[in-house]
Amino acid sequence: MRTKMPLCVFNIASVLVFLHVLHVCPVTAFSVDDCMPNQQNNVVHVTEAQISPSRIVAPGSVLANVNLDILQNITSDLELSVIVRRKVWFVWITVIRSTHNLCGVLDTEFLEVDGTTTCPPQLSNARIPCRCPFARGRYSLPWSSFDVIKPARILYGRYWVKARLRDPNTGVWKACYIVNFDLSRN
Repeated sequence: MRTKMPLCVFNIASVLVFLHVLHVCPVTAFSVDDCMPNQQNNVVHVTEAQISPSRIVAPGSVLANVNLDILQNITSDLELSVIVRRKVWFVWITVIRSTHNLCGVLDTEFLEVDGTTTCPPQLSNARIPCRCPFARGRYSLPWSSFDVIKPARILYGRYWVKARLRDPNTGVWKACYIVNFDLSRN
C-alpha cells in the first residue's frame, strides 16, 4: 500500500522566491500612514505627503510636498516618542528609540544641527511654523527641494519610523504617524 504525500501548496523554494520579490521590489519606497487609534484626540492630520524621487538618495536632494492640518493649538509641551527600525534581510531591527520634549527638540536639537536658529527657508516661505507654539490651521508645503545629508551612524537601507505625540500630563496620545522610506547611496 502506497502512502499519500500531503499536497503542499507552498514549498520552501516558492516561499523564498516570494520573500525575495517582496524585499527587492517593495510596493512603494515612501509612505506616510496615520496610526492614531482614536481620531478624536488627534492634533495633527497629514492629508498628503509626497517626495520625489521616491527613494531618498544621500548625499543628494529630494523634492517634498506636504499638506497638513493642525487641529488644535499646540501651546504646551508634548512628548515626542520616536522608534526607528531598519530592515536587515527579512527582519526589522530597532536602531533608535527615543523620547523628547517636542518643543525642546524643535528649539535646539533639530534646528541647530547646521548652526542656524531660524526655520529652513522652505518652511518660512510657506508660512509653516517650526517652533512652538503651533496655531490651529491648514498648512501646505508646495514642492520644495531639501538637501539630504546622511549622518555617519545611519546606514543605507529600508527604514520604518513611528513618531507619536503624547500629552505628558494626561497620558493621552495626540498624534501617531508611521513613515516608510528607502535611503540609497548616490
